[in-house]
Amino acid sequence: MVLLSVNAAGLEAGNEGFAMGKSTPLLQDTMAVNAWSQWQVEYRDVVVLDAAGRRRGVQNLTTADLNVAVNFAALKALLLDAR
Repeated sequence: MVLLSVNAAGLEAGNEGFAMGKSTPLLQDTMAVNAWSQWQVEYRDVVVLDAAGRRRGVQNLTTADLNVAVNFAALKALLLDAR
């Protein structure tokens, strides 16, 4: 399983601080690619793909706070099911 972050085009200013000291790769979307629009994601979405790159599910970390046990369990199940 690979975890990575994709930052929205136009929000590059915080990349250095975000990535510093972290092991999760950070990819930067561009206006030319516009992955956020193509995937129809919102800020703080976790998009889960299976091994073939097919979208298996999405959980937004703003509306589904991981400090709430049921939200944490739902994301964990989504990640495990996608393996």
